[in-house]
Amino acid sequence: MKQIDLDLDHFYFYCPVTGEQIISSELCTPSPATAFIYLDEIGDFVEISDEFTEINEKVIEKENEEEEFFHFESFMKAIKKIKNLIVFSITTRGMACGPASSTVHIGIDMNYCTDEDEDSENDEDEGDDED
Repeated sequence: MKQIDLDLDHFYFYCPVTGEQIISSELCTPSPATAFIYLDEIGDFVEISDEFTEINEKVIEKENEEEEFFHFESFMKAIKKIKNLIVFSITTRGMACGPASSTVHIGIDMNYCTDEDEDSENDEDEGDDED
């Protein structure tokens, strides 16, 4: 897992794998390559895949046993050895009743392959047999 910290003046983020818009000022829609979306502001996941739900449940269980409550930090430690996962930690700043900031963490599986990608690879492989 690699983490990339971004400090942006806007709310736009597109999936680097699929090109789909994930975040805007009006929406939060995961792409198929999205592993999770965690909002610091609410202290919870707004989206999380089945694979990462299992990891999250184990982290919660361990924290309850040890009475430690640094949940997202513990979750990030638990996923640090997952290859091809990039977590974009995006902080935006603005003004409310004073200076305000918000951070969203978006986990992307950079190895995600669509069915179309797999089909086109198979077509290319089959074409190689014709020589």
